Amino acid sequence: MSKPSRHRPNKAKSIIAQPLFRSRQEQPAKGKGSYRREAFQSKSWEASYFLTA
Repeated sequence: MSKPSRHRPNKAKSIIAQPLFRSRQEQPAKGKGSYRREAFQSKSWEASYFLTA
């Protein structure tokens, strides 16, 4: 019978698992995939709508 092996935390894996190393998908400003459902200034539009009414 062999001794039960103890698992130590893998430092490289733990470092890479941090949010700092997460890959991000950048949204293109023009061209394919650049369509946004919500307008850029939707919040300011609401504010201006209530000011005029």
